[in-house]
Amino acid sequence: RRPPSAESEGFDHLLIVFGGVAGIEESVDAHESMHLSGRDSRKLFDVWVNVCPYQGSRTIRSEEAVFITLARLSPYIARNATQSESASSIKPSK
Repeated sequence: RRPPSAESEGFDHLLIVFGGVAGIEESVDAHESMHLSGRDSRKLFDVWVNVCPYQGSRTIRSEEAVFITLARLSPYIARNATQSESASSIKPSK
């Protein structure tokens, strides 16, 4: 089964998670109460997106990552908002 995507399915809530220098996998491995390996950390999310897969440097500053991510995802977020507004404006006939 393909995971849901912002293109194919609407969503009610959106949570964007940024990993550290070593990535989200390392954070999951370091978390003492989480019983999941870093390799399996993708199971925590419905969709896992690398918004800068071909970055030229090892790290991106947090403020850059936020700007890049919002710029890359804004078309999908806007499309979902438009679809949500259209769906909520449809009223059942009596």
